[in-house]
Amino acid sequence: MAVVKKRFSKDPKVFLVSIEEFLEKSYYLKKVTKSDLWKRTTVPEWGAFYKFSPQMLVKLCYEGYRANYGTEWKLKIHSITVAYRDGKTEYELYDKKINGLYEERNKFRKCKKRDKIDCEIEELINAKKLLPKYKTAAPSKSKPYESHLIDTGYKTTDDKLMNKYLVFDVETNGLRTSNDDLLSLTIYDPTTGICYNRFFPLDLQPLVLTGYINGISEKAINSETHMTQDELDWIIENFQLNDRILLSYSGGKGTFDSLFVQNYCKRHGIVGFENLQFENIKNHIPEAPYGSEGQLTKDNLCRLFNIEGVKEKHTSYSDCLLEWKLFEKLESECIFFINEHLFRYTPDYIVPVSYLSKYPLLCDYAHINVPHVYGQATELFKISFPKRVLKYVKKFPTNITGITIEHGINSYLHAEKQNNVAFLTENKSHLEYIGSLDSKIHKIPVIAGEDGTYEAINLDDNDYVKQVNDVTKVIIDTIKPLADYLIANIFKGGKIMSQELSVSDDRKVLALCDLSDSENVVEIKTYKFLYGEIVERNIARQLYYQAKGRNTYAIAVCFDTHTNERTWTDVIDGLNVYLYKIELEVLSSDNTTVFK
Repeated sequence: MAVVKKRFSKDPKVFLVSIEEFLEKSYYLKKVTKSDLWKRTTVPEWGAFYKFSPQMLVKLCYEGYRANYGTEWKLKIHSITVAYRDGKTEYELYDKKINGLYEERNKFRKCKKRDKIDCEIEELINAKKLLPKYKTAAPSKSKPYESHLIDTGYKTTDDKLMNKYLVFDVETNGLRTSNDDLLSLTIYDPTTGICYNRFFPLDLQPLVLTGYINGISEKAINSETHMTQDELDWIIENFQLNDRILLSYSGGKGTFDSLFVQNYCKRHGIVGFENLQFENIKNHIPEAPYGSEGQLTKDNLCRLFNIEGVKEKHTSYSDCLLEWKLFEKLESECIFFINEHLFRYTPDYIVPVSYLSKYPLLCDYAHINVPHVYGQATELFKISFPKRVLKYVKKFPTNITGITIEHGINSYLHAEKQNNVAFLTENKSHLEYIGSLDSKIHKIPVIAGEDGTYEAINLDDNDYVKQVNDVTKVIIDTIKPLADYLIANIFKGGKIMSQELSVSDDRKVLALCDLSDSENVVEIKTYKFLYGEIVERNIARQLYYQAKGRNTYAIAVCFDTHTNERTWTDVIDGLNVYLYKIELEVLSSDNTTVFK
Protein backbone atom coordinates (compact mmCIF):
# COMPACT_ATOMS: atom_id res chain seq x y z
CA MET A 1 0.00 0.00 0.00
CA ALA A 2 1.04 3.63 -0.61
CA VAL A 3 2.55 5.56 2.27
CA VAL A 4 0.24 8.35 3.46
CA LYS A 5 1.48 11.63 4.88
CA LYS A 6 -0.20 12.93 8.03
CA ARG A 7 -1.46 16.11 6.39
CA PHE A 8 -1.76 17.48 2.90
CA SER A 9 -1.24 21.08 4.01
CA LYS A 10 -2.09 23.58 6.75
CA ASP A 11 -5.54 24.09 5.28
CA PRO A 12 -7.88 22.61 7.94
CA LYS A 13 -10.46 21.74 5.29
CA VAL A 14 -8.08 19.48 3.33
CA PHE A 15 -7.80 15.87 4.51
CA LEU A 16 -5.23 13.35 3.28
CA VAL A 17 -6.31 9.69 3.24
CA SER A 18 -5.03 6.47 1.73
CA ILE A 19 -6.15 5.31 -1.71
CA GLU A 20 -7.99 2.44 -0.05
CA GLU A 21 -9.89 4.70 2.33
CA PHE A 22 -10.74 7.11 -0.48
CA LEU A 23 -12.16 4.36 -2.70
CA GLU A 24 -13.97 2.61 0.14
CA LYS A 25 -15.68 5.82 1.32
CA SER A 26 -16.55 6.74 -2.29
CA TYR A 27 -17.92 3.24 -3.04
CA TYR A 28 -15.14 2.80 -5.57
CA LEU A 29 -16.62 5.68 -7.63
CA LYS A 30 -19.38 3.38 -8.91
CA LYS A 31 -22.03 6.10 -8.88
CA VAL A 32 -19.84 8.93 -10.18
CA THR A 33 -21.13 10.37 -13.46
CA LYS A 34 -19.82 13.08 -15.76
CA SER A 35 -21.96 15.64 -13.96
CA ASP A 36 -20.09 14.81 -10.73
CA LEU A 37 -16.68 15.61 -12.19
CA TRP A 38 -15.16 18.95 -11.21
CA LYS A 39 -15.27 21.55 -13.97
CA ARG A 40 -13.18 24.63 -13.30
CA THR A 41 -15.25 26.78 -15.69
CA THR A 42 -18.56 26.13 -13.92
CA VAL A 43 -19.87 27.79 -10.78
CA PRO A 44 -20.08 24.99 -8.16
CA GLU A 45 -23.37 23.83 -6.70
CA TRP A 46 -24.29 22.13 -3.44
CA GLY A 47 -23.00 18.56 -3.09
CA ALA A 48 -19.92 16.48 -3.91
CA PHE A 49 -17.55 16.71 -6.90
CA TYR A 50 -14.57 14.60 -7.97
CA LYS A 51 -11.30 15.45 -9.68
CA PHE A 52 -8.97 12.69 -10.94
CA SER A 53 -5.45 13.59 -12.04
CA PRO A 54 -2.44 11.45 -12.98
CA GLN A 55 -1.07 11.95 -9.44
CA MET A 56 -4.08 12.10 -7.08
CA LEU A 57 -7.78 11.56 -6.45
CA VAL A 58 -9.77 14.47 -5.00
CA LYS A 59 -13.28 14.77 -3.59
CA LEU A 60 -14.80 18.19 -2.89
CA CYS A 61 -17.88 18.72 -0.75
CA TYR A 62 -19.78 22.01 -0.90
CA GLU A 63 -22.39 23.04 1.66
CA GLY A 64 -24.90 25.88 1.74
CA TYR A 65 -25.36 28.53 4.38
CA ARG A 66 -27.55 31.56 5.00
CA ALA A 67 -25.92 34.99 4.76
CA ASN A 68 -27.04 38.62 5.24
CA TYR A 69 -29.43 37.82 8.08
CA GLY A 70 -30.84 34.80 6.30
CA THR A 71 -31.77 36.63 3.10
CA GLU A 72 -29.19 34.99 0.80
CA TRP A 73 -28.24 31.37 0.16
CA LYS A 74 -24.51 30.91 -0.46
CA LEU A 75 -22.06 28.04 -0.90
CA LYS A 76 -18.74 27.25 0.73
CA ILE A 77 -16.25 24.41 0.75
CA HIS A 78 -16.96 21.97 3.56
CA SER A 79 -14.08 19.57 2.90
CA ILE A 80 -11.50 18.45 0.34
CA THR A 81 -10.35 14.83 0.58
CA VAL A 82 -7.12 13.87 -1.19
CA ALA A 83 -5.46 10.53 -1.91
CA TYR A 84 -2.05 10.21 -3.60
CA ARG A 85 -1.78 7.67 -6.38
CA ASP A 86 1.22 5.46 -7.03
CA GLY A 87 0.06 3.89 -10.31
CA LYS A 88 -0.22 0.46 -8.72
CA THR A 89 -2.26 0.43 -5.52
CA GLU A 90 -5.42 1.95 -7.01
CA TYR A 91 -5.52 -0.63 -9.85
CA GLU A 92 -4.81 -3.53 -7.50
CA LEU A 93 -7.70 -2.46 -5.27
CA TYR A 94 -10.06 -2.34 -8.24
CA ASP A 95 -8.89 -5.74 -9.52
CA LYS A 96 -9.27 -7.28 -6.08
CA LYS A 97 -12.79 -5.88 -5.78
CA ILE A 98 -13.79 -7.03 -9.27
CA ASN A 99 -12.27 -10.50 -8.84
CA GLY A 100 -14.06 -10.93 -5.53
CA LEU A 101 -17.36 -10.16 -7.24
CA TYR A 102 -16.61 -12.67 -10.01
CA GLU A 103 -16.03 -15.35 -7.37
CA GLU A 104 -19.29 -14.48 -5.64
CA ARG A 105 -21.13 -14.38 -8.98
CA ASN A 106 -20.03 -17.91 -9.83
CA LYS A 107 -21.82 -19.21 -6.74
CA PHE A 108 -25.18 -18.42 -8.34
CA ARG A 109 -26.92 -19.77 -11.36
CA LYS A 110 -28.93 -17.38 -13.48
CA CYS A 111 -31.03 -15.35 -11.07
CA LYS A 112 -31.64 -11.78 -9.92
CA LYS A 113 -28.73 -11.96 -7.49
CA ARG A 114 -26.33 -12.94 -10.31
CA ASP A 115 -27.69 -10.12 -12.51
CA LYS A 116 -27.19 -7.64 -9.69
CA ILE A 117 -23.55 -8.72 -9.27
CA ASP A 118 -23.01 -8.41 -13.04
CA CYS A 119 -24.25 -4.81 -12.88
CA GLU A 120 -21.90 -4.04 -10.00
CA ILE A 121 -18.95 -5.54 -11.88
CA GLU A 122 -19.76 -3.39 -14.91
CA GLU A 123 -19.98 -0.27 -12.70
CA LEU A 124 -16.55 -1.02 -11.23
CA ILE A 125 -15.00 -1.56 -14.66
CA ASN A 126 -16.44 1.78 -15.85
CA ALA A 127 -15.33 3.52 -12.66
CA LYS A 128 -11.80 2.22 -13.11
CA LYS A 129 -11.75 3.83 -16.57
CA LEU A 130 -12.33 7.24 -14.93
CA LEU A 131 -8.75 7.22 -13.65
CA PRO A 132 -6.32 8.86 -16.07
CA LYS A 133 -3.05 7.10 -16.74
CA TYR A 134 -0.66 7.50 -13.83
CA LYS A 135 2.49 9.51 -14.30
CA THR A 136 4.81 11.44 -12.02
CA ALA A 137 4.75 15.22 -12.11
CA ALA A 138 7.55 16.81 -14.11
CA PRO A 139 9.91 18.87 -11.95
CA SER A 140 9.43 22.61 -12.25
CA LYS A 141 12.26 24.89 -13.30
CA SER A 142 12.77 28.47 -12.15
CA LYS A 143 12.47 31.16 -14.82
CA PRO A 144 14.55 34.33 -15.13
CA TYR A 145 12.88 37.14 -13.17
CA GLU A 146 12.85 39.32 -16.29
CA SER A 147 10.64 36.75 -18.06
CA HIS A 148 7.73 37.88 -15.87
CA LEU A 149 7.93 41.50 -17.08
CA ILE A 150 5.35 42.90 -19.52
CA ASP A 151 5.28 46.30 -21.20
CA THR A 152 1.60 47.28 -20.98
CA GLY A 153 1.98 50.28 -23.27
CA TYR A 154 -0.01 52.43 -20.83
CA LYS A 155 1.73 55.16 -18.79
CA THR A 156 0.22 57.87 -16.65
CA THR A 157 0.46 61.45 -17.93
CA ASP A 158 -0.34 63.02 -14.55
CA ASP A 159 2.83 64.49 -13.05
CA LYS A 160 1.32 64.39 -9.52
CA LEU A 161 0.97 60.60 -9.72
CA MET A 162 4.33 59.71 -11.28
CA ASN A 163 6.86 57.86 -9.13
CA LYS A 164 4.37 57.86 -6.26
CA TYR A 165 2.16 54.82 -6.82
CA LEU A 166 2.28 51.18 -7.86
CA VAL A 167 -0.76 48.97 -8.36
CA PHE A 168 -0.79 45.34 -7.30
CA ASP A 169 -3.46 42.68 -7.64
CA VAL A 170 -3.77 39.00 -6.77
CA GLU A 171 -5.82 36.05 -7.93
CA THR A 172 -6.46 33.54 -5.18
CA ASN A 173 -7.97 30.11 -4.61
CA GLY A 174 -10.52 31.44 -2.12
CA LEU A 175 -11.14 34.22 0.38
CA ARG A 176 -9.20 32.91 3.38
CA THR A 177 -5.99 34.91 3.45
CA SER A 178 -4.17 32.29 5.56
CA ASN A 179 -5.57 29.02 4.23
CA ASP A 180 -6.15 29.56 0.51
CA ASP A 181 -3.50 29.52 -2.20
CA LEU A 182 -2.07 32.60 -3.89
CA LEU A 183 -2.41 31.86 -7.62
CA SER A 184 -0.97 34.99 -9.20
CA LEU A 185 0.57 38.36 -8.35
CA THR A 186 0.84 41.40 -10.60
CA ILE A 187 2.69 44.63 -9.78
CA TYR A 188 2.18 47.50 -12.23
CA ASP A 189 4.23 50.70 -12.42
CA PRO A 190 2.08 53.40 -14.09
CA THR A 191 5.13 55.65 -14.45
CA THR A 192 6.97 53.23 -16.76
CA GLY A 193 4.05 51.10 -17.94
CA ILE A 194 6.00 47.96 -16.95
CA CYS A 195 4.19 45.13 -15.20
CA TYR A 196 5.52 42.15 -13.23
CA ASN A 197 3.10 39.26 -13.82
CA ARG A 198 3.72 35.99 -11.96
CA PHE A 199 1.85 32.70 -11.35
CA PHE A 200 2.44 30.31 -8.43
CA PRO A 201 1.92 26.58 -7.95
CA LEU A 202 -0.52 25.19 -5.41
CA ASP A 203 0.71 24.22 -1.96
CA LEU A 204 -2.41 24.45 0.27
CA GLN A 205 -5.09 22.90 -1.94
CA PRO A 206 -4.82 20.10 -4.50
CA LEU A 207 -6.67 21.89 -7.29
CA VAL A 208 -7.80 25.32 -8.49
CA LEU A 209 -11.23 26.12 -7.04
CA THR A 210 -11.70 29.57 -8.58
CA GLY A 211 -11.01 28.89 -12.26
CA TYR A 212 -14.54 29.92 -13.18
CA ILE A 213 -13.64 33.41 -11.89
CA ASN A 214 -10.05 33.92 -13.04
CA GLY A 215 -9.64 31.34 -15.82
CA ILE A 216 -6.59 29.80 -14.12
CA SER A 217 -6.12 26.03 -14.44
CA GLU A 218 -3.78 23.54 -12.76
CA LYS A 219 -2.06 23.06 -16.11
CA ALA A 220 -1.23 26.78 -16.27
CA ILE A 221 0.50 26.83 -12.88
CA ASN A 222 1.89 23.30 -12.32
CA SER A 223 5.13 24.17 -14.10
CA GLU A 224 5.65 27.29 -11.94
CA THR A 225 7.93 27.53 -8.92
CA HIS A 226 7.46 29.41 -5.68
CA MET A 227 8.98 32.82 -5.10
CA THR A 228 12.35 33.05 -3.36
CA GLN A 229 13.87 35.75 -1.15
CA ASP A 230 16.23 36.67 -3.96
CA GLU A 231 13.32 37.20 -6.36
CA LEU A 232 11.38 39.41 -3.94
CA ASP A 233 14.54 41.46 -3.27
CA TRP A 234 14.88 41.92 -7.04
CA ILE A 235 11.24 43.09 -7.32
CA ILE A 236 11.64 45.52 -4.39
CA GLU A 237 14.70 47.06 -5.98
CA ASN A 238 13.49 47.22 -9.60
CA PHE A 239 10.00 48.54 -8.75
CA GLN A 240 11.18 50.69 -5.81
CA LEU A 241 8.56 49.16 -3.55
CA ASN A 242 10.00 50.78 -0.42
CA ASP A 243 9.49 54.27 -1.88
CA ARG A 244 6.04 53.85 -3.40
CA ILE A 245 2.45 53.49 -2.21
CA LEU A 246 0.99 50.15 -3.31
CA LEU A 247 -2.61 50.52 -4.44
CA SER A 248 -5.08 47.65 -4.51
CA TYR A 249 -8.82 47.27 -4.93
CA SER A 250 -9.30 45.27 -1.75
CA GLY A 251 -12.36 43.98 0.03
CA GLY A 252 -13.00 43.42 3.71
CA LYS A 253 -11.06 46.03 5.70
CA GLY A 254 -8.98 46.92 2.66
CA THR A 255 -6.20 44.46 3.47
CA PHE A 256 -7.28 41.41 1.44
CA ASP A 257 -4.59 41.61 -1.28
CA SER A 258 -1.73 42.65 0.99
CA LEU A 259 -2.53 39.97 3.60
CA PHE A 260 -2.66 37.29 0.94
CA VAL A 261 0.84 38.15 -0.29
CA GLN A 262 2.18 38.57 3.25
CA ASN A 263 0.81 35.18 4.34
CA TYR A 264 2.29 33.58 1.22
CA CYS A 265 5.68 35.10 2.02
CA LYS A 266 5.45 33.97 5.63
CA ARG A 267 4.76 30.37 4.59
CA HIS A 268 7.81 30.40 2.34
CA GLY A 269 10.14 32.23 4.71
CA ILE A 270 10.34 35.43 2.64
CA VAL A 271 10.54 38.92 4.16
CA GLY A 272 10.22 42.42 2.75
CA PHE A 273 6.57 42.71 1.72
CA GLU A 274 5.16 43.17 5.21
CA ASN A 275 6.46 46.72 5.87
CA LEU A 276 5.42 48.45 2.65
CA GLN A 277 2.90 51.29 2.30
CA PHE A 278 -0.55 50.12 1.19
CA GLU A 279 -3.65 52.07 0.19
CA ASN A 280 -7.09 50.84 -0.79
CA ILE A 281 -8.59 52.35 -3.94
CA LYS A 282 -12.03 51.70 -2.47
CA ASN A 283 -11.38 54.46 0.07
CA HIS A 284 -11.67 56.95 -2.80
CA ILE A 285 -15.09 55.68 -3.89
CA PRO A 286 -18.31 57.09 -2.40
CA GLU A 287 -20.38 54.68 -0.35
CA ALA A 288 -22.98 52.72 -2.32
CA PRO A 289 -26.50 54.09 -1.82
CA TYR A 290 -29.06 52.05 0.12
CA GLY A 291 -30.54 49.42 -2.18
CA SER A 292 -27.44 49.23 -4.41
CA GLU A 293 -25.09 47.53 -1.95
CA GLY A 294 -22.59 45.17 -3.51
CA GLN A 295 -22.73 46.86 -6.91
CA LEU A 296 -19.69 49.10 -6.51
CA THR A 297 -17.45 46.52 -8.11
CA LYS A 298 -14.41 47.46 -10.13
CA ASP A 299 -16.11 46.25 -13.32
CA ASN A 300 -19.30 48.27 -12.69
CA LEU A 301 -17.35 51.44 -11.94
CA CYS A 302 -15.18 51.02 -15.02
CA ARG A 303 -18.32 50.65 -17.12
CA LEU A 304 -19.79 53.80 -15.56
CA PHE A 305 -16.62 55.73 -16.45
CA ASN A 306 -16.42 54.14 -19.92
CA ILE A 307 -13.05 52.56 -19.09
CA GLU A 308 -12.42 49.84 -21.66
CA GLY A 309 -10.94 46.43 -20.87
CA VAL A 310 -13.52 44.85 -18.56
CA LYS A 311 -13.45 41.09 -19.13
CA GLU A 312 -15.65 38.21 -18.02
CA LYS A 313 -12.66 36.38 -16.52
CA HIS A 314 -10.60 38.31 -13.98
CA THR A 315 -6.82 38.18 -14.15
CA SER A 316 -4.47 40.09 -11.89
CA TYR A 317 -2.78 41.59 -14.98
CA SER A 318 -5.94 43.05 -16.55
CA ASP A 319 -7.29 44.08 -13.13
CA CYS A 320 -4.15 46.11 -12.39
CA LEU A 321 -4.61 48.21 -15.51
CA LEU A 322 -8.32 48.72 -14.83
CA GLU A 323 -7.65 49.64 -11.21
CA TRP A 324 -5.07 52.24 -12.20
CA LYS A 325 -7.30 53.84 -14.85
CA LEU A 326 -10.10 53.95 -12.31
CA PHE A 327 -7.78 55.51 -9.72
CA GLU A 328 -6.75 58.20 -12.21
CA LYS A 329 -10.43 59.08 -12.66
CA LEU A 330 -11.08 59.15 -8.93
CA GLU A 331 -8.02 61.34 -8.26
CA SER A 332 -8.93 63.91 -10.90
CA GLU A 333 -12.67 64.17 -10.22
CA CYS A 334 -15.10 64.45 -7.31
CA ILE A 335 -17.98 61.99 -7.63
CA PHE A 336 -20.94 61.21 -5.41
CA PHE A 337 -24.33 59.52 -5.48
CA ILE A 338 -27.80 61.02 -5.43
CA ASN A 339 -29.89 57.93 -4.76
CA GLU A 340 -28.53 55.29 -7.18
CA HIS A 341 -27.29 57.88 -9.71
CA LEU A 342 -23.61 58.84 -9.87
CA PHE A 343 -22.65 62.47 -10.60
CA ARG A 344 -19.49 64.51 -11.09
CA TYR A 345 -19.20 67.74 -9.07
CA THR A 346 -18.77 71.12 -10.78
CA PRO A 347 -18.04 74.48 -9.04
CA ASP A 348 -21.48 75.92 -9.83
CA TYR A 349 -23.24 73.29 -7.71
CA ILE A 350 -24.46 74.31 -4.24
CA VAL A 351 -23.88 71.34 -1.93
CA PRO A 352 -26.71 70.06 0.32
CA VAL A 353 -25.60 70.14 3.94
CA SER A 354 -26.20 66.40 4.44
CA TYR A 355 -23.55 65.65 1.77
CA LEU A 356 -20.78 67.37 3.75
CA SER A 357 -20.43 64.37 6.06
CA LYS A 358 -21.49 61.70 3.60
CA TYR A 359 -18.99 62.80 0.93
CA PRO A 360 -16.04 64.52 2.69
CA LEU A 361 -14.14 65.07 -0.58
CA LEU A 362 -16.86 67.53 -1.64
CA CYS A 363 -15.64 69.93 1.02
CA ASP A 364 -12.18 70.01 -0.54
CA TYR A 365 -13.36 70.29 -4.14
CA ALA A 366 -15.95 72.96 -3.31
CA HIS A 367 -13.51 74.83 -1.01
CA ILE A 368 -16.05 74.76 1.81
CA ASN A 369 -14.71 75.76 5.20
CA VAL A 370 -16.97 73.46 7.23
CA PRO A 371 -17.46 74.87 10.73
CA HIS A 372 -17.00 72.80 13.85
CA VAL A 373 -20.47 73.11 15.36
CA TYR A 374 -21.17 71.99 18.92
CA GLY A 375 -24.79 71.40 19.97
CA GLN A 376 -26.24 70.86 23.44
CA ALA A 377 -29.81 69.62 23.88
CA THR A 378 -32.38 70.39 26.55
CA GLU A 379 -35.51 68.23 26.63
CA LEU A 380 -38.71 70.28 26.43
CA PHE A 381 -41.36 67.64 25.81
CA LYS A 382 -41.64 63.84 25.70
CA ILE A 383 -44.37 61.40 24.69
CA SER A 384 -44.10 57.66 25.37
CA PHE A 385 -46.47 55.47 23.40
CA PRO A 386 -48.60 53.17 25.60
CA LYS A 387 -48.51 49.41 24.86
CA ARG A 388 -52.14 49.41 23.70
CA VAL A 389 -51.12 51.83 20.91
CA LEU A 390 -47.81 50.16 20.01
CA LYS A 391 -49.55 47.11 18.59
CA TYR A 392 -50.87 49.35 15.77
CA VAL A 393 -47.45 50.89 15.04
CA LYS A 394 -44.91 49.71 12.48
CA LYS A 395 -41.54 51.06 11.33
CA PHE A 396 -41.38 50.95 7.54
CA PRO A 397 -38.17 50.39 5.56
CA THR A 398 -35.99 53.04 3.86
CA ASN A 399 -37.20 56.60 4.59
CA ILE A 400 -40.95 55.91 4.42
CA THR A 401 -41.52 56.38 8.16
CA GLY A 402 -39.71 59.72 8.30
CA ILE A 403 -41.44 61.12 5.22
CA THR A 404 -44.95 60.15 6.35
CA ILE A 405 -44.52 61.37 9.94
CA GLU A 406 -43.13 64.68 8.72
CA HIS A 407 -46.04 65.05 6.27
CA GLY A 408 -48.54 64.20 9.02
CA ILE A 409 -47.06 66.82 11.38
CA ASN A 410 -47.02 69.42 8.60
CA SER A 411 -50.67 68.77 7.90
CA TYR A 412 -51.68 69.05 11.55
CA LEU A 413 -49.71 72.32 11.92
CA HIS A 414 -51.08 73.67 8.59
CA ALA A 415 -47.49 74.39 7.57
CA GLU A 416 -47.12 76.07 4.17
CA LYS A 417 -44.83 74.02 1.92
CA GLN A 418 -42.33 76.22 0.08
CA ASN A 419 -41.88 75.68 -3.64
CA ASN A 420 -38.16 75.06 -4.24
CA VAL A 421 -38.51 72.82 -7.30
CA ALA A 422 -37.17 75.33 -9.84
CA PHE A 423 -34.15 76.25 -7.71
CA LEU A 424 -33.24 72.65 -6.84
CA THR A 425 -33.70 71.49 -10.44
CA GLU A 426 -31.48 74.27 -11.75
CA ASN A 427 -28.87 73.53 -9.07
CA LYS A 428 -28.79 69.81 -9.91
CA SER A 429 -28.38 70.62 -13.61
CA HIS A 430 -24.87 71.88 -12.82
CA LEU A 431 -23.78 68.31 -12.02
CA GLU A 432 -22.46 66.00 -14.74
CA TYR A 433 -24.29 62.68 -14.87
CA ILE A 434 -21.98 59.65 -15.03
CA GLY A 435 -24.31 56.66 -14.77
CA SER A 436 -26.60 54.66 -12.51
CA LEU A 437 -26.54 51.47 -10.47
CA ASP A 438 -29.43 49.06 -10.22
CA SER A 439 -31.56 49.53 -7.12
CA LYS A 440 -33.38 46.85 -5.16
CA ILE A 441 -35.73 49.46 -3.69
CA HIS A 442 -39.29 49.40 -4.98
CA LYS A 443 -40.26 53.05 -5.34
CA ILE A 444 -43.89 53.86 -4.66
CA PRO A 445 -45.18 56.99 -6.46
CA VAL A 446 -47.73 58.81 -4.31
CA ILE A 447 -49.71 62.05 -4.11
CA ALA A 448 -49.60 63.96 -0.81
CA GLY A 449 -53.01 64.90 0.58
CA GLU A 450 -53.77 67.97 2.66
CA ASP A 451 -55.10 65.70 5.43
CA GLY A 452 -51.66 64.21 6.05
CA THR A 453 -52.23 61.02 4.09
CA TYR A 454 -50.81 59.75 0.79
CA GLU A 455 -52.61 58.37 -2.24
CA ALA A 456 -51.00 55.65 -4.36
CA ILE A 457 -50.71 56.37 -8.08
CA ASN A 458 -50.47 52.68 -8.98
CA LEU A 459 -53.37 50.45 -7.97
CA ASP A 460 -50.96 47.68 -6.97
CA ASP A 461 -49.59 49.92 -4.19
CA ASN A 462 -52.98 50.79 -2.67
CA ASP A 463 -52.90 48.22 0.14
CA TYR A 464 -49.36 49.12 1.19
CA VAL A 465 -50.01 52.88 1.14
CA LYS A 466 -53.21 52.35 3.15
CA GLN A 467 -51.17 50.48 5.77
CA VAL A 468 -48.67 53.37 5.88
CA ASN A 469 -51.49 55.91 6.25
CA ASP A 470 -53.11 53.91 9.07
CA VAL A 471 -49.84 53.72 11.03
CA THR A 472 -49.09 57.40 10.43
CA LYS A 473 -52.54 58.38 11.73
CA VAL A 474 -51.96 56.43 14.95
CA ILE A 475 -48.57 58.14 15.45
CA ILE A 476 -49.85 61.66 14.67
CA ASP A 477 -52.93 61.23 16.89
CA THR A 478 -50.65 60.18 19.76
CA ILE A 479 -48.16 63.07 19.39
CA LYS A 480 -50.76 65.84 18.96
CA PRO A 481 -49.91 67.23 22.44
CA LEU A 482 -46.34 67.77 21.23
CA ALA A 483 -47.57 69.48 18.06
CA ASP A 484 -49.82 71.70 20.16
CA TYR A 485 -46.79 72.59 22.28
CA LEU A 486 -44.96 73.65 19.10
CA ILE A 487 -47.83 75.90 18.08
CA ALA A 488 -48.26 77.51 21.49
CA ASN A 489 -44.69 77.85 22.73
CA ILE A 490 -42.41 78.04 19.70
CA PHE A 491 -44.33 79.27 16.65
CA LYS A 492 -46.83 81.06 18.92
CA GLY A 493 -49.73 80.76 16.53
CA GLY A 494 -47.93 82.41 13.62
CA LYS A 495 -47.26 81.26 10.06
CA ILE A 496 -45.25 78.02 9.85
CA MET A 497 -43.23 77.08 6.77
CA SER A 498 -42.26 73.60 5.57
CA GLN A 499 -39.16 72.97 3.41
CA GLU A 500 -37.89 76.55 3.59
CA LEU A 501 -34.69 76.87 1.55
CA SER A 502 -31.66 78.26 3.35
CA VAL A 503 -28.48 79.02 1.38
CA SER A 504 -25.19 79.95 3.06
CA ASP A 505 -23.86 83.47 2.56
CA ASP A 506 -21.03 82.18 0.33
CA ARG A 507 -23.60 80.20 -1.73
CA LYS A 508 -21.72 76.97 -1.28
CA VAL A 509 -24.10 75.04 1.04
CA LEU A 510 -27.89 74.70 1.05
CA ALA A 511 -30.29 73.27 3.61
CA LEU A 512 -34.03 72.65 3.74
CA CYS A 513 -35.84 73.29 7.00
CA ASP A 514 -38.47 70.75 8.07
CA LEU A 515 -40.40 73.44 9.99
CA SER A 516 -39.54 77.10 10.40
CA ASP A 517 -40.64 80.69 10.81
CA SER A 518 -38.74 83.96 10.97
CA GLU A 519 -37.27 83.17 14.41
CA ASN A 520 -37.15 79.36 14.71
CA VAL A 521 -36.26 76.15 12.86
CA VAL A 522 -37.30 72.62 13.84
CA GLU A 523 -35.64 69.49 12.43
CA ILE A 524 -37.46 66.12 12.50
CA LYS A 525 -35.51 62.83 12.76
CA THR A 526 -36.70 59.25 13.22
CA TYR A 527 -33.76 58.23 15.40
CA LYS A 528 -32.06 59.42 18.56
CA PHE A 529 -29.17 61.76 17.77
CA LEU A 530 -27.85 62.50 21.25
CA TYR A 531 -24.81 61.33 23.21
CA GLY A 532 -26.03 62.26 26.64
CA GLU A 533 -26.97 65.90 26.08
CA ILE A 534 -24.56 66.40 23.16
CA VAL A 535 -26.06 66.54 19.66
CA GLU A 536 -24.57 64.39 16.92
CA ARG A 537 -22.15 66.57 14.94
CA ASN A 538 -23.96 66.13 11.61
CA ILE A 539 -27.28 67.26 13.10
CA ALA A 540 -25.70 70.25 14.82
CA ARG A 541 -24.08 71.29 11.52
CA GLN A 542 -27.37 70.83 9.65
CA LEU A 543 -29.22 73.03 12.15
CA TYR A 544 -26.47 75.67 11.88
CA TYR A 545 -26.92 75.99 8.11
CA GLN A 546 -30.72 75.93 8.41
CA ALA A 547 -31.00 78.48 11.18
CA LYS A 548 -28.55 81.21 10.13
CA GLY A 549 -28.83 82.67 13.63
CA ARG A 550 -32.41 81.62 14.49
CA ASN A 551 -33.48 79.49 17.47
CA THR A 552 -32.97 75.77 16.83
CA TYR A 553 -35.08 72.80 17.90
CA ALA A 554 -35.25 69.12 16.99
CA ILE A 555 -37.84 66.35 17.22
CA ALA A 556 -36.58 62.79 17.68
CA VAL A 557 -38.95 59.90 16.92
CA CYS A 558 -37.16 56.96 18.57
CA PHE A 559 -38.17 53.34 17.97
CA ASP A 560 -36.92 50.65 20.37
CA THR A 561 -36.83 47.39 18.42
CA HIS A 562 -35.45 43.87 18.40
CA THR A 563 -35.15 41.39 15.53
CA ASN A 564 -37.34 38.31 15.35
CA GLU A 565 -34.71 35.70 14.45
CA ARG A 566 -37.31 33.41 12.91
CA THR A 567 -38.82 35.93 10.49
CA TRP A 568 -35.92 38.47 10.42
CA THR A 569 -38.39 41.29 10.99
CA ASP A 570 -38.20 44.17 13.47
CA VAL A 571 -40.45 43.99 16.51
CA ILE A 572 -41.25 47.32 18.18
CA ASP A 573 -40.73 47.28 21.95
CA GLY A 574 -41.31 50.98 22.51
CA LEU A 575 -41.72 54.37 20.82
CA ASN A 576 -40.77 57.71 22.38
CA VAL A 577 -41.00 61.13 20.77
CA TYR A 578 -38.88 63.99 22.12
CA LEU A 579 -38.72 67.73 21.50
CA TYR A 580 -35.37 69.37 22.26
CA LYS A 581 -34.12 72.93 22.40
CA ILE A 582 -30.67 72.92 20.78
CA GLU A 583 -28.05 75.49 21.76
CA LEU A 584 -25.37 75.79 19.06
CA GLU A 585 -21.77 76.98 19.34
CA VAL A 586 -19.29 77.35 16.50
CA LEU A 587 -15.80 76.47 17.68
CA SER A 588 -12.44 77.41 16.22
CA SER A 589 -9.63 74.91 15.69
CA ASP A 590 -8.46 75.49 19.28
CA ASN A 591 -12.03 74.83 20.57
CA THR A 592 -12.69 78.46 21.53
CA THR A 593 -16.15 79.83 20.82
CA VAL A 594 -16.50 81.82 17.59
CA PHE A 595 -20.29 82.05 17.50
CA LYS A 596 -23.01 81.24 20.03
